[in-house]
Amino acid sequence: MTAADDYRAVIARLDAVADDLRASDTERASALRAALVDLESTVEQADSRAAQTRFVVDLHWEFALEVLWPESWLKLRPKPGPDPRARGVDIDKHDAAVADTLDVLLAAVRRRFRLPGR
Repeated sequence: MTAADDYRAVIARLDAVADDLRASDTERASALRAALVDLESTVEQADSRAAQTRFVVDLHWEFALEVLWPESWLKLRPKPGPDPRARGVDIDKHDAAVADTLDVLLAAVRRRFRLPGR
């Protein structure tokens, strides 16, 4: 074999490796695009759930303020912001805690004023 033949053989192997890499990259890009679509859907669902939770918390807060309004001695404060330590995966637990806290408040107000149940 001559040097030119050796060169052609090396270039042919490099071309084959480059073709394999291109095919692998194309497959990987397709898989990543599909994963991105799934992630975008998950993010949209999370945003929707977060908005729903904020809305429900605001309703609970306003209701609590309304219930406590007659308590003139009580200093009502603005609604606190979200807890930065809270984890999004625990959102169901946090939603339940908000509802339970409102129930405790309502039970206390009912006892104090002897109001009928909800």
